[in-house]
Amino acid sequence: MKTFHFFSTLILMLSVLLSACSTAAPSPTPSPANLTPPQYLEGALQWLQTNAMLGKNVDWAALRTEAANLTPDLKTSTDTYPMICQALRELRDGNTWMLVPSLKTPNYGGDYFTLYPDHKIVTWVLPNGAADKAGLQVGDIIQESNGKAPKPYDPDNLWPPCNTEPLDSSLQENLVVLRDGKELAITIKKKMMEYQDPLLQPTGRRIDINTSGIGYVELPMESGGHKSYPGDVQQVIKKLDSSETCGWIIDLRRNPGGDIWSYIAAVGPILGEGELGGFVYLDGKREGWAYNNGDVLWAGNRLGESDFGGPIYKPKQVTPVALLIGPGTLAAAELLVVAFSGRADLRTFGEPTFGLPTLVTHAELSDGSSVFVSGAFSYDRNKITYEGPITPDVPASTEWSQFGSDHDPAVQTAAAWLSTQSTCQP
Repeated sequence: MKTFHFFSTLILMLSVLLSACSTAAPSPTPSPANLTPPQYLEGALQWLQTNAMLGKNVDWAALRTEAANLTPDLKTSTDTYPMICQALRELRDGNTWMLVPSLKTPNYGGDYFTLYPDHKIVTWVLPNGAADKAGLQVGDIIQESNGKAPKPYDPDNLWPPCNTEPLDSSLQENLVVLRDGKELAITIKKKMMEYQDPLLQPTGRRIDINTSGIGYVELPMESGGHKSYPGDVQQVIKKLDSSETCGWIIDLRRNPGGDIWSYIAAVGPILGEGELGGFVYLDGKREGWAYNNGDVLWAGNRLGESDFGGPIYKPKQVTPVALLIGPGTLAAAELLVVAFSGRADLRTFGEPTFGLPTLVTHAELSDGSSVFVSGAFSYDRNKITYEGPITPDVPASTEWSQFGSDHDPAVQTAAAWLSTQSTCQP
């Protein structure tokens, strides 16, 4: 999970991870009564070798030799976890995890995002959350957290039990942040709580240009738990389109994943009808995505995200689109960039995305644990395959303290391009 961090709240990291999780049944495994620990381990390794798109990064023969040397010491399935974790690390796949139901991860009330790789820049603060009430602001640069410098992203720190670092369970977070060149002390009072998937509201505004206007819409993360999300986005689009709209800016710079199908349902009328791309698996099999008159389709199957309980709003005219992307654009948000790719009158602005435009698929092991990996790469409507970071058409920086405003360099650059398009000419 990888470009954004929901501070001290690993549960959200899993929520983001399940960005386009396979709905296919996991590979069958023998019952626990008939499965020895060596068989359990071999079954997990075999599934990873067969299904992981980045399996070529692993020396499977050497790994199995090491596993065979451990066989006398394997008494339970739990004893096999370190070897499974080693295989996951060697994949070098940012969408790789192991989840063990017996290992509960508490939520200590983290409610802000920081940007990788160094966790310093605050890019999002939950409205009315503990961090917001303490005075933390987007654009703050974290110098210290509880007396320590922010720790850079480590791709080897996977989901428990693979992550051996202790969880920070303190109920008070003492931050030193840099804002406008001055250091400020901020104390965030946290509390242990049950995780709740926050409903992050889409926002938008109108940018006047020439004799018309541009509709600016930021798409926040939605992990599939809120059926109203596509309708909420379309209501924002409808309001902005009440006056003449000559183009759209869709901002994905701080969307760390979620549910690709909700995003397609939300912006389908701007995205366009027909085939949008799809997934390509290790064996070459392809499964397409499509948007047809409000229906979101995966491999020809209509998905539940199509039903969001309201009318579909279609903008008054087809207009050019500027996508804003960056290192905080991750997983399902990157898949939406792929879906837009190849659309007429489209240009992307910003910085390269994080580099996980993949399908997360999983296998349930016989003791109830699960392993997650990138099980398919994505391709766009022109059959171009995406395996890593997506580079924007036009480089543009982000000034986080001015995010989304007229003083945001990425917004300025995108608006300047839209102003040259025929639909925005006076």
